Amino acid sequence: MVAALVLGGCERNAPRKAALRYLENLHESNYAACYGMLSDQDRKERTLAEFLTEIPLAPDVGPAWFHPVLRGVQFDPGDASRDGLNASVPVTITAPDLPLWERTVDASAGRDRGGGQNAARSLQAEDYPKIAYGDVIYLTREHRHWRVVADLAERDRIVDMHREAIVDYHQYDYAKVISAYQRMVADLDGLKATGAAGLATRYRTELAALKVVQAEIPAATAYAAKKVVLGDVAMRMSEERVPAIFGSITNADDRALDGVQIAVTWYEGRAQNLKAAYIEKHPVVTTPLEFTDFSLPVLPFVAGEKRPFGFILTAPVQVQQDAAPYVTVSAIVFTHSNAPLPKLALANAPSKSVASAGTPQGVAVMKPSSAQSSVVTPSPVVPTPAAKNSTP
Repeated sequence: MVAALVLGGCERNAPRKAALRYLENLHESNYAACYGMLSDQDRKERTLAEFLTEIPLAPDVGPAWFHPVLRGVQFDPGDASRDGLNASVPVTITAPDLPLWERTVDASAGRDRGGGQNAARSLQAEDYPKIAYGDVIYLTREHRHWRVVADLAERDRIVDMHREAIVDYHQYDYAKVISAYQRMVADLDGLKATGAAGLATRYRTELAALKVVQAEIPAATAYAAKKVVLGDVAMRMSEERVPAIFGSITNADDRALDGVQIAVTWYEGRAQNLKAAYIEKHPVVTTPLEFTDFSLPVLPFVAGEKRPFGFILTAPVQVQQDAAPYVTVSAIVFTHSNAPLPKLALANAPSKSVASAGTPQGVAVMKPSSAQSSVVTPSPVVPTPAAKNSTP
């Protein structure tokens, strides 16, 4: 009778012990053991090498930062709940707030120096912003052992949706982005897979920020028309020997910006017959929404700052030959991060006359002669989140 009670108690605690073993293997970098604890279906769908790019409950960072960041993650598992051959163990996770941390470090480092070195020191000193959220380890009983359920195939589908939504965000298609986020959160909330709850929390936070951005469209439109100043705009040949636009923009008021988009409208005809023949849009300030592994400076466009820009024109050749380009600021995104803003270098501050002059409704651009040539900086690359969480 005593033996039966002991065995019954061990059996009740078995799912939690399995969850603890998975977390211990993760913290000790024993990823092969983590992989070995997955359900049959998950191991059937993923090799060990593929698993290393999407380890459930691991931080969503690249190989260079995986181990240092993982050491800063704390897991606090609760009691297991069991339903027949299935069980779940809630986990409270405390981890570095990666986007906030990156912006904070980059703000102090500035544009000329990457924030990676400062980030390494802050990790070592445990001096970084943290975030706490809840997640769940789901398990199923197979071959007399409790296995971790990750449902990696469904997770991949949702993560791919997120990558596409980020691209649409940088194209200012807010209605499409918000709809995609709502579907992702709903799918994750209904998914009984390890790590799904934490991912849903992250997407829900981003969704809330996107709704604020969408609500500010009227204010952003007014700010773009009056406070983002175009200067030195010209059309010249790029180093690839194709037509390009280059110039500068100045943030002439007191709001920091995460994004600035420029429109080039091609007009045909004259006077009353003038009509728009083609419109192309280009991002010239693109501040990533997500953690980038310090691969590029994550620096908002601060008040008073002036930046150069350049991009290759994409209008059809016939349009470029027959029409004239007209450049305007078409959209902006205000910064809402709690991270400190980078300090504006004195050499970069605009004169009072520029700051108070306002912005014309657009800049007409003269076409260059065939002899004109200039090296134009390439268009800013819109960051597309890649699969991180990859361990060497």
